[in-house]
Amino acid sequence: MTKKKEEEKKRKGFLFFIYMILFVVLAVVVYTMIFNQKDNTVIQVQNSLEDSIKKAQADEKYQAGLLKAATSGDDTNYTIIRVSDSAGLNVPYTIDKQAGKSIKRVFTGRRINIALTGLDSRIGTRSNHADANQVMSILVDSGIIEITSVPRDTPADAGMPDSSGQNKLTIVRAVKGREEYHKALAEIARLDKIHYYVEASFSQVMGLIEFLGFRDAKSTLQVLRSRTGLGGDDFQRSYNQGQFVRQMFLKHFDKLDGVLGEILIRGGLALVETNLTASTVKDIVARLKAKGFPKSPDDISNRVRPPMGNNFKIYDFTSDATFKSLRQKIERFNTERGMDTIKVVSNVSKTLWSAIHNSCQDSAKRPQNVIKKLTVYFEQHAWLQVENLKDRDSIRDMFCLLLRNAYLKKKQSEKAHRVQEIVDAEKSLFNKKLKN
Repeated sequence: MTKKKEEEKKRKGFLFFIYMILFVVLAVVVYTMIFNQKDNTVIQVQNSLEDSIKKAQADEKYQAGLLKAATSGDDTNYTIIRVSDSAGLNVPYTIDKQAGKSIKRVFTGRRINIALTGLDSRIGTRSNHADANQVMSILVDSGIIEITSVPRDTPADAGMPDSSGQNKLTIVRAVKGREEYHKALAEIARLDKIHYYVEASFSQVMGLIEFLGFRDAKSTLQVLRSRTGLGGDDFQRSYNQGQFVRQMFLKHFDKLDGVLGEILIRGGLALVETNLTASTVKDIVARLKAKGFPKSPDDISNRVRPPMGNNFKIYDFTSDATFKSLRQKIERFNTERGMDTIKVVSNVSKTLWSAIHNSCQDSAKRPQNVIKKLTVYFEQHAWLQVENLKDRDSIRDMFCLLLRNAYLKKKQSEKAHRVQEIVDAEKSLFNKKLKN
């Protein structure tokens, strides 16, 4: 072998050695990059998972959310309550597997649809969001009743921008008014139309609950307004409210005739905003009684719309013990999570007496100012939020006196008479307070 060939061989061997080293280095680099990429991917997945968990926890915390007390607004009480089945208290219930199904029973004869709406209006204001939405359908020829519950946040055209998230049934009532709200409610409930309506603010609903014999109307209403405490969502909450109406109607229907029935019907209608008359209600009651209503508890059924196929919990809302257990459940949940119940208390009585004092100054020469200052409070029966009964009666009597005199000074005797009539009917109603 010549010297030249020998050098060529060495050069090729050296180059091969260099190439091998470069190949190994490159392989190490590529492997490291892939490995790091995998590590980064794992880290990213882990981070994403942790973020998702945190978000879910935050969402859960938010959904457990702010449960306003029965009285809300600057002039009332707030309570933030969080509830969960993990609170450790077992409250007896059964399951309704039918209410959430897309089933429509067909009946012949007349159907009378009455919208029962709880307004989320703060004391002294007209911010009328529809917080509770029920339709009581009375099938007078069949002698049965259907109650349709519609969650407040059900999508509906409120005329708001799509991006606002405000196109909900509750907003329709506040923005478009009662008539458009009834159209939307009937459409969601799959009914032809709303024939009559009953609307009530917090104060009025508290008054009705108190009249029905519940010892603590405010706490009872808090439980009924709980979004998460009795099942976990707005559908269950809406169903609970429909069940409460059903159970109270079954329990007290037999009292709606005779002298007592006259007092209950007139007093109840005076306590709310409605287009029902006493004669219409008495006629409906008479027609149902003629059909033997209620032959059984099944003569009143509940359904929830839109249908979602949910199974709903049925609690015994005729029992104070049920509400007591559910309130304890709320408190236990708060304690377990180290969360204090937050209360912002203001004096409803003080607010109303201040309005009375200001109106007294206007009473002699400025009756229109009296009407302007007191009308919304009067329509809401705001004094029903005053727990001291003696103080409550005094406030109601002063409202009656001032408004009645103001209308007489304006030569509006019919309105003055109506004020007195409403107050007298309320007094008669509470003199016959039912026992729970």
